[in-house]
Amino acid sequence: SQSSLKTSFPPIPNPATTFPSDFDSSGRRDLLLLSPLGVLTMTAVRFCALAAVAFCALHAADATGRFDSPLRMRGGDATAADFGRAQAPMKRQGAFKIARVLSQGFDQIKPADEVKVLEEKIGATMTKKLERIGYKGESATGEEDPFLTAYVNLKLAACGSAPVKTSAKEENFLRLVEPILKSYQEQQHVLSSKGLDLCPADQRIQAFLDSYLEGVDGPVPKLPVRQFKMDRHGLAKMLSLPKGKDKFQNDYISSYRCSQGIVHNPTSDKRTTKGVFHIVDGGLPASADKKLVPKIAFKRILEKALQPPSALHTLPYTADQEKPTEIFATLLLRPLSNPEVPGFMPERTSETRFFVPGSCTSNLDFVESIFGNGDNPDLAENDAALDPEHWTGVTGCVILAPHVLGMNAKELGLPHKSKANERQIKDGMYYEKDDDLYNQGGAFKLSCRDARGVPLTVIADNYFGYCKKEVKTQLGYTANVHGLSEEEHAGGCIAFPAFDLGEVFDATSLGKVSPKGNAAFLGETHKHLSSQKTPTTFKNVVDLLGDTIEMKPEGYAVDKAYPDIFYVPENAVFSMPDQSVTFGDKKINLAPRITYILPSGYKVEMVKKGSNNISTKKGAQSGQYEKWHLKGTVAEGANLHKPATVSGGGKSEISKRLQDMIKFGPVFANDVSDDFDQIEQIFAKDYTKILSGDTKHPFEESGVKTADIKTLLDAKISTGIIIKLLSPFPQYTDEHNAWIRSIPTHIRELALVIKQNYKPEWGDSWRQHFHTDAINGALGHELKYGESPLLSSYIRVGFRSKYDKDIPLKDTTDDHLAWKTFTLRQDFFPCDKLQTEDDITASIVVPRDLIKGLNYKLDGPSYKLSQNVEFRLFQRPDEAIHPGYDKVTELDMSRPGCFIANFEPMNREQIQKIVDDTVGFEKFTEPMQERLMEFLNSATPEYCISSAHPRLVDGKPTANPRYLQDSMEVTDIRAFHVGETGARLARQIPLSDSVPVPVTSVLCGRRNNAPDEKNNVPALAVHNPIHYFELPELFMEFTSSMTGKSPSTTGAGSEGALTKGPFNMISMVHDLNAALVSYAVSGYDTFISSAGVIGPNKPVDHDISLLVPEVWSRMREDERSAKYLIENGYLEKCEPIEHNGKMIPANVLGYRITEAFIKHFFGRVFANPSTVFDADILRPELQNMDIFEAGINTITETNKRVGKAYVEDGSADMAVPPLKALFHIMANGEYEGMTLDDPKFRAMWSREAVMGSDWYKARLSEFQLRESERLKRGLKYLEDYVAQSKTQSDWKGKQIVEDLGLEARIERIQEQLKKVEAPTFLKTLEGTLGVDPAIFACENSNIDKPLSPASRH
Repeated sequence: SQSSLKTSFPPIPNPATTFPSDFDSSGRRDLLLLSPLGVLTMTAVRFCALAAVAFCALHAADATGRFDSPLRMRGGDATAADFGRAQAPMKRQGAFKIARVLSQGFDQIKPADEVKVLEEKIGATMTKKLERIGYKGESATGEEDPFLTAYVNLKLAACGSAPVKTSAKEENFLRLVEPILKSYQEQQHVLSSKGLDLCPADQRIQAFLDSYLEGVDGPVPKLPVRQFKMDRHGLAKMLSLPKGKDKFQNDYISSYRCSQGIVHNPTSDKRTTKGVFHIVDGGLPASADKKLVPKIAFKRILEKALQPPSALHTLPYTADQEKPTEIFATLLLRPLSNPEVPGFMPERTSETRFFVPGSCTSNLDFVESIFGNGDNPDLAENDAALDPEHWTGVTGCVILAPHVLGMNAKELGLPHKSKANERQIKDGMYYEKDDDLYNQGGAFKLSCRDARGVPLTVIADNYFGYCKKEVKTQLGYTANVHGLSEEEHAGGCIAFPAFDLGEVFDATSLGKVSPKGNAAFLGETHKHLSSQKTPTTFKNVVDLLGDTIEMKPEGYAVDKAYPDIFYVPENAVFSMPDQSVTFGDKKINLAPRITYILPSGYKVEMVKKGSNNISTKKGAQSGQYEKWHLKGTVAEGANLHKPATVSGGGKSEISKRLQDMIKFGPVFANDVSDDFDQIEQIFAKDYTKILSGDTKHPFEESGVKTADIKTLLDAKISTGIIIKLLSPFPQYTDEHNAWIRSIPTHIRELALVIKQNYKPEWGDSWRQHFHTDAINGALGHELKYGESPLLSSYIRVGFRSKYDKDIPLKDTTDDHLAWKTFTLRQDFFPCDKLQTEDDITASIVVPRDLIKGLNYKLDGPSYKLSQNVEFRLFQRPDEAIHPGYDKVTELDMSRPGCFIANFEPMNREQIQKIVDDTVGFEKFTEPMQERLMEFLNSATPEYCISSAHPRLVDGKPTANPRYLQDSMEVTDIRAFHVGETGARLARQIPLSDSVPVPVTSVLCGRRNNAPDEKNNVPALAVHNPIHYFELPELFMEFTSSMTGKSPSTTGAGSEGALTKGPFNMISMVHDLNAALVSYAVSGYDTFISSAGVIGPNKPVDHDISLLVPEVWSRMREDERSAKYLIENGYLEKCEPIEHNGKMIPANVLGYRITEAFIKHFFGRVFANPSTVFDADILRPELQNMDIFEAGINTITETNKRVGKAYVEDGSADMAVPPLKALFHIMANGEYEGMTLDDPKFRAMWSREAVMGSDWYKARLSEFQLRESERLKRGLKYLEDYVAQSKTQSDWKGKQIVEDLGLEARIERIQEQLKKVEAPTFLKTLEGTLGVDPAIFACENSNIDKPLSPASRH
């Protein structure tokens, strides 16, 4: 690690400072001990850290007894003067966006400091963040850090536990620091007697429990004082296995050290949603799907949760020691809640404390790997309440307690069934027999919360997914009680369309007809996507980027942070034949692995087409069907947001590589001479009279006069125009459509190949540049250009089965499938994607005029800014069971340091069998092959993981294999830098400003399935590939969140509001209220894509999910509008259908894409779009009308059931008026005389109606009130802290106040408070979400019962 010492371990006291005695001049011992927030505890921990430094120094000594400075050894500053000083001001600032250059930009940078700050941005600051999440990239190893080993022993000793067995040298060292440890333990004892034995966050949690459980069955349970605090990343990973051993196993988990990291296999291989979600009765109302638990039962469960049995409480690291340590392991998280909006709101985080029995430290390794380690909770610099600017005011708590399963229902205080009320009967909160178990002995999570900002959950299962979902749950709670933001279950990416530029590209002809290079003008779409508001020059680049680039004598510039990024003038000409880039009289080499950025932000690269390798080695020989091409990528990407996506709906797929689905092969001719004759006829055909009506001619759509075109080889004619001319359309004459259908498929594709490679200087003599070889005296079929074979690329879209009409499989078994592949356009390259979201998203909606530097093409009233909360993603690599298919997973799982779950740990004998299967082994990608071979050639560890071999459960591979994948914003910072720089240049945004990239399109996902009577899974296969929903139908969909069978859960059905609703700890209606405001004020049109199957007979897996970003990113802004798509026939309204004498209410499906949509927009991806989807995919009812009717019934019955639940449990009464009306219509078919189609009802959903409503204004006023109170609490906390530090003996308090700049913080909070309380503040909130007044108006919100001062926010 090259990180600063300051972030390597807790700060160390300044050795130049004389520490005061425990006693002051009057002999009192308690003054220093009672300094604010347990300062002395911090001091003692720093003493331990100082000892650890000395210990490391001892181990750094060489054979001569000399040793390097431990500071240099750890990569830190050699100056010791700052030891022990608080470091929070810069430590967490922008922690959730440092790697994400697009979001952060270069905030508050003075031009003269740009170089220095950039170096810090990429180097030191980035290193701090990466250490916080334990990311080491290519430098990662599987070896234990000797520093951590020493640190663990010191922490064990400080907790009163025996250190693990060490060498004599290490033991002597521990004896050396024994007086310090004794002093620390004695100080802890005194602090405990004064009630200051908990860190600030724990004090807040305990104060909430004391208040919430006051008067309930005796003393309130206390949080554990003796804790092993995971105050730096890596401790939990180290402690999850016995020292020096490769295996740990108990009744709850089996953990194995493997070649790639550690694989943890908990008892349960997946989570369930049945009977799991319990809420304490009291506080905020709970939805009908939750089980309400009496307070007395919660209290007794909490008591047992805090008293785990010895076997569970044992720290695995010490399990093989003579005296194993039994202790709670704890962790502080600071997950993002509110993204920053410069000039409007700073980034804000919540805080979450995890408490787990010692043997569950792997769960802490899991969550800290995802969300980052929040550091030492004892330190003032980590006390969220001292930073109200960046803290939401919410302190969450999660207690892992798998041992509470099997508690006796009667002993918990549940009533006998004869005395239980109706809700208790429904929820099963009673007992009939004296030995009945709580929740029938099954897994559950039990949440306790009110509106005061301290949610607490006990989880009675150690499956990892529950821990992650609980952080998500508490972030959802935070978003609702804080306001302005949402926590969304979302995937997302910024997709930059890319194009094949052929062999020669003249940058001066960008978006124009080129006089040089390939004649295939890329068309009006490419022209629009690459356009700028104001054209820029190379001088603009130099002026804008300043000292962040280095000018070269040849007239181009190099990025100082990334020397493989070149900035070239606007007149650059890229030539593959010459392998050069020329501009004027200057020339440089054109080279692979270099990104050339033009002044417009457009990027050009030399890439190898035909290769899908995720990484290429320099100098690697090209394969037979690999060829170097010029790839062009636009400056501005489409930010595609995929929220409210059900399990298996393709949430992750939206950001995944399309390349893994693409196959390459040669271009074939049948008889090259005859084929070319037919192609000449196509090129020369008269297309002036092909229309049957007044429709605009394809030529005219591109601004070309029809009479001017004599041949399709004309440079003004794009590939897209030719695809339209050769695709059947209803607007064409019958004669032209018949001619199109007569063209053989291979002729059509040959024509597009020749068009892509044609050059104007050839004139009519294009045939001589293409040929086939002679084979056995006859012409072959593989078409070549020059000496190289030409390439076609193909992509899978769905599967063949026995149900295919034209090409059925002869095998009649239902599970026998074969790929259906389609040819991609010759000028197509997959998008460059920046993964921005995957599962947990923090988002905020703000008016357009508050977002500085927007793309000029975006003109919506408000926009959503979303940000990924996770640094690592809990991926389920379904396709990895096929060796070589999931290249990303194989690369990830070939690296050391992985967190893996539900894979089979394999010994050398088992791995040898895999390697000996030569055919199967060769299918793996090179990284996985190398990992398996390296394992066989090494002595340790005992186990290795194959990406193709999930864990066996009941003798079968689990359907839920998992691993933590490093987020792209961490692993590929360069890609984000390229994306940010391109957009910055296109918009000419100064380095001092960030580059905003708001959501441009909302594309949700759903899971479809055919009926499965055997497993009681109903039919849900009525959607075609893409649907559009107006807001009322959309919120019916969101409210029910129906899903088909998914491998990550135990069932199918309704997941609840906006998906994962069962995990919500407050009523789902609050999320729906916020979502409705979000969609109404922003005006986003929302589309939903399908996964699983289309109709009962057409399996598509996630193929459509992967294709949608390619299509949507190639659409203009107006083309993404539902209004435009409907008016132009690209969407059709789903109408009721008569079947068997009754009407099927298919209108619940909203609108769906048409054949025209496929031909027009999929034609920007596919060479022959009309063949991609059959008629029965666009209209699934054609496959089986009975199953279609059953699917519609599933939807309507579910909508009715869910709507009725919202009405009956009171949620409808807390809903905003449009939603309240919708719930009643869902349940009863009408509300106050209005039906779903009633114009009066639908008018309630318009932006004008929402913005002008009293209920929306009440949301804004409520936020003003709550924000004012939050700031006042923060101000009081800060002022009290500063006042206490002014006592004469509190030297440390004074130092903290100075180091953290608390007095300056007080001034800033005072200024913020003035702004919030000003009458004009409400005006600035218009177009935002505000906050839901219904939360605080609840009878038991307890908002009027402030917690004790020690726990004030």
